[in-house]
Amino acid sequence: MRPTPAQPFALRAWIIALLIGLAFVGLEYGLRLEIAGTDPADPPSWLDLTLVLGGYLFMFCLKPIQRAVQLKLCQQTAQKNAR
Repeated sequence: MRPTPAQPFALRAWIIALLIGLAFVGLEYGLRLEIAGTDPADPPSWLDLTLVLGGYLFMFCLKPIQRAVQLKLCQQTAQKNAR
């Protein structure tokens, strides 16, 4: 079975999408620490719920982000090969 031209970019596209996700989680955590502080005695708040739901929704966005990055990488390679 021969690999398709899109396969070499699949790993790179997933890495980029996961780095975007990691940056998103880092921003959420930083925002939580800035607003709520680091007191462990505080019960979970609406902010925690909002951040968890935002992260959950972002999980569904990873595959479309990966596809968009992979498409862009394939287009750039096709343009370089056409020259």
